[in-house]
Amino acid sequence: MMIRFWTVAIATCFGVALCACSGGFGTMDRIMRSWDGAPIDAAIAQWGYPQQEQTIAGHKLYHWFYNKSFAMPATTTGTVSNGLVNLTTTGGETISGECRRTLEVDQRNIVIRWEWAGNNCPFADMPGFEYANWQRHAR
Repeated sequence: MMIRFWTVAIATCFGVALCACSGGFGTMDRIMRSWDGAPIDAAIAQWGYPQQEQTIAGHKLYHWFYNKSFAMPATTTGTVSNGLVNLTTTGGETISGECRRTLEVDQRNIVIRWEWAGNNCPFADMPGFEYANWQRHAR
């Protein structure tokens, strides 16, 4: 029973995190806004090389994708009746999330616009999480 409690608790926390980020609470907007006016080289130095670079109708876009999966624990219960074993497994699903960050630059390679999308973007400031390096560092 204790395993089932923790499975439900972990799933609930992760689910709330995934759902809440779509509401944003302003954290992801603040992170992306910190790059307004920054040279794209600064973003690359901090975030690493983008996974995709595009030019659409003269607009130069850089995309970074962050994907994460979390495997929920599985629970197997069983019964024995008349020498037959009946097993039932619950849980064990994989929950996946992603966050896409896009920066648009002008002819001087300065960030002029941004956008983000996904169900695994930071929705609150959480020290020590992998998102800590997403906001532009003050120089």
